Amino acid sequence: MSNPESPRGYHDIGGDPAGPVEKRETVPADWAMLSEALRNAMHRRHGNLTLDELRRSFETMGQELYAALGFYERRAEALARLLEEKGVLTRAEITARMEAIAAARGQKVDHAARVIGSAPR
Repeated sequence: MSNPESPRGYHDIGGDPAGPVEKRETVPADWAMLSEALRNAMHRRHGNLTLDELRRSFETMGQELYAALGFYERRAEALARLLEEKGVLTRAEITARMEAIAAARGQKVDHAARVIGSAPR
């Protein structure tokens, strides 16, 4: 439980009651591994997109959006926000590239319709 004298963010759930944790190993989807690789490459090559920045992006996306997204979706969303914030790519450029890659593979991008409050997507 949160201590009112030391408020925690919505993302800080350590120590809260949660019940049993299902222990299973899963293999991340290709897009999830690619987004991790992109963040790591940007950090190593240019020294930007640090884990601290990624964490800040999680912590400012809003509780509803944070709760609606899965682990890798949160990371991809945080990465997209940082790329846009830093002027590297716009959301439209990221979306267009995702769609081009999918089309080259004969696939379509499933843009999950997650409209949460006024959170930009």
